[in-house]
Amino acid sequence: MRGRRRTFIGLLGAALILFVAAVLPLPYYLIVPGSAVDLTSAVSIAGRTAPHDRFFLTDVGVIRASPLRLLLALFPGVSVARAQAIVPAGISPRAFDASMQTAMTQSQMMAAVVGERAAGFHIALGAPRVVIESIEPVSMAVGRLAIGDVLRRVGTRRIERNEDVRAELARIGPGKTVHVAIDRAGRARAVDVRTMLFDGRTRLGVVLATRYPTPALAVPVRYTVGAVGGSSGGLMMALRIYDALRGSAAHEQRRIAGTGTIGLDGRVGPIEGTKQKLIAAKRAGARVFFVPRENYADIAAERDVTVIPVGTFGEAVRALRV
Repeated sequence: MRGRRRTFIGLLGAALILFVAAVLPLPYYLIVPGSAVDLTSAVSIAGRTAPHDRFFLTDVGVIRASPLRLLLALFPGVSVARAQAIVPAGISPRAFDASMQTAMTQSQMMAAVVGERAAGFHIALGAPRVVIESIEPVSMAVGRLAIGDVLRRVGTRRIERNEDVRAELARIGPGKTVHVAIDRAGRARAVDVRTMLFDGRTRLGVVLATRYPTPALAVPVRYTVGAVGGSSGGLMMALRIYDALRGSAAHEQRRIAGTGTIGLDGRVGPIEGTKQKLIAAKRAGARVFFVPRENYADIAAERDVTVIPVGTFGEAVRALRV
């Protein structure tokens, strides 16, 4: 009887250890290959048929690490990232998911504007707003600024882009009190915030995002990309729209995948999870993969797929015509 009890206690202890190892959250995330979204039907352009080529937006999967899940890092195509590099401090998972969906909406708008402008259409765009998405817990802005505040002026500079804030704070320096004019819920307010030194530069200790009003497109575009969030699909959506509007020379159908943010000026920005997205592209049968120039080194050794590094939308369009 005593032996059975010891065995039972031992098994119970082992089960408890296994349970803790499986569910105990660690301050890390696992980045795994995600999906490749076929944009043939996920992006619909009014009055235009689907383009000859097939374009794919690639994504990654993000899993909160536990001691047991960390073993997945031993598999090819899985990497580990600190939690703060994925979800900024001071923002709840729910708020982060909402910000990712907002980023996707903005990316879709920018992709439509860039694609249509490149195809020869004139698209007017309203003035942007710089919005606070999250606030670092150690920031002096806690209790003064709030998520959703629109920055109008920092110090002596009028704010129209994130870069305006960085430039003014660099001029002011850390440990100084700066006057910040904001709009909150439609009402103008002003607060004083002490700057801080973080990651080697002067900051307010907030995460900012530039938001643009919805433009009047020359050709309506409709998106049904599912639950994919973030802004890294901008380049591929813009290419899909451009190709549908301009058409391409007759050739054997190509399966073209890629990743990269898109700016209204056509610049292609860096992303996270390059290797994982390339794996997703391969699984979808893609033979061409567009990648931001800053991320090219991550997959420069790839030989099974033609990898094309680009820094601008124009470079990507020229590569399509080859």
